[in-house]
Amino acid sequence: MASRGDRTREHLLDVAEQLLGSEGVGKVSMRQIRIAAGQRNESAVQYHFGDIGGVIRALVERHMPEVQAIQERIVAANGTRPSLRRQVDAMARPLVEYSTRGASERAWTRILADLISDPTLAFTTLQEGSPPLAARTGMAVYERLCEKLPPAVAGERVWAVTQFSIHVAADRARLIDDPNARRPPSPDDQFVDNVVAMVYGALTAPPS
Repeated sequence: MASRGDRTREHLLDVAEQLLGSEGVGKVSMRQIRIAAGQRNESAVQYHFGDIGGVIRALVERHMPEVQAIQERIVAANGTRPSLRRQVDAMARPLVEYSTRGASERAWTRILADLISDPTLAFTTLQEGSPPLAARTGMAVYERLCEKLPPAVAGERVWAVTQFSIHVAADRARLIDDPNARRPPSPDDQFVDNVVAMVYGALTAPPS
């Protein structure tokens, strides 16, 4: 059975996740998280997480293993000599599929989209913050693209489609969570397959 401290930490993280997902990473304070969680202890959030960066790290620890499990499943099914199409699927599908699983997953997708919108975030920084399998999968796609494209162009494409897939998943998450949405979201499987197809098309488009 979880201790009282563990339950408090998880509750704070649940509340922070929804606030950060709905309001944006740069617009949520530690105080807002504490108040929204109904926590009277003014140092509770700081005690458990240190700062907003600590909250984000805790959310990474919560969600990235699940995303990696999806990727491991896809990579294992691809075999030892996958086509570029299958490699792209292994790169693009995990997070997009994860975003369709529930409210917590949708909130995390919106948070991640907010984080990668930082213009100072380089492609190498994203690789460093990714699980090793995700970094290897992205690098495998990049190396295959370099067989037909200049390395700089291949790198730009991988970075662009990574941002695209995360942002389009976040936009759909907002649509699902908006009670006043004017259009229905596409079915989960159709949405995931379509995003992967668009990513593959963008990566393999003939150079100008």
